[in-house]
Amino acid sequence: MDKNGKIGGKISIIDIAVIILIIAAAIGITIRFTSGTTSAVTSNITLRYVVKVNAVRSFTVDALGKSSLLTDKKAELDLGEIKNIETADSKIQSTTTSGKIKWSNLPDKYTCMVTIESQGRESEEGYVLDDTTELSVGRTMEIYTKYVKTTGEIMSVEAVK
Repeated sequence: MDKNGKIGGKISIIDIAVIILIIAAAIGITIRFTSGTTSAVTSNITLRYVVKVNAVRSFTVDALGKSSLLTDKKAELDLGEIKNIETADSKIQSTTTSGKIKWSNLPDKYTCMVTIESQGRESEEGYVLDDTTELSVGRTMEIYTKYVKTTGEIMSVEAVK
């Protein structure tokens, strides 16, 4: 290294640092965009999942029971069939003035556990429907039928053998 900070009179330490930084960025970009692809492990498997729909009116419960076919938002794809609906009174948690937790029924509101079966794929990350909706426990899902649109939380997912 000479008095100007150059190695062999041609390349400085800063030049080497910049080259190393460019190589590291190129490797990082390559890893980011090539390793994250999801490939389908199994095609066309039957999936059964349960969606909990909270605090809905009796109209929504009846509408879910009328039409058993689920579709996507534009009603272009068949996303499954409602197999079972379990209904219970909807409850809300409140705190009394003494600090105790009390559960009360919401008047004219119901909680539905909707069991759905549909065709989908199993990927490395989990289960996926035909419209690319990921099925995973805790995820919020929109349900579209001919008569109603509602939202619920996925409570369980399993592949049907």
